[in-house]
Amino acid sequence: MRAGELLALTTEDLDFSRKTISVNKSADDYSREIRQPKTPTSCAILPMPSALESTLKNYLTRHWQPNPPGLLFPNRRGTRPRLRDNVVRYGLKPLLRKLGIPAREVGLHAFRHGLATELANAGTPLVTLQQQMRHADVGTTLRVYTHVLPDSQRQAVEGAAISTVGAISTRK
Repeated sequence: MRAGELLALTTEDLDFSRKTISVNKSADDYSREIRQPKTPTSCAILPMPSALESTLKNYLTRHWQPNPPGLLFPNRRGTRPRLRDNVVRYGLKPLLRKLGIPAREVGLHAFRHGLATELANAGTPLVTLQQQMRHADVGTTLRVYTHVLPDSQRQAVEGAAISTVGAISTRK
């Protein structure tokens, strides 16, 4: 999800029985007003992985406080979505430092790139990858969001070399 979509989530957007998350709105970075998502293809019902389901249930029972708009991640007063910069500054970066991961020039958008790269590396069909990223054009997904992982590049070359050698040896 895009950061604004994540920060605009409400408890009503979570469907634990179907294991889905409904993406249908976004929080503006500056005004924090809830508005329509970036594009019409941004609206979607996404699968909720089991690990995320467990984490969300734990968060809802132990940490979440009811608030008038029903926001999943409200500000301290429970009136508006949290500021993206505060989520990064006081949530993400301290966690990365604690895990020993470089936190310089890191933001929430890196998770979209990471997901696209991992799904592509796992051989996810392009149509599925495009739908998960909610891009109108699969070219955007491939050009901007997927990145070559050194190990996957090595495996691809090794696999191609074995296939080429095998094909040459059978021609003799």
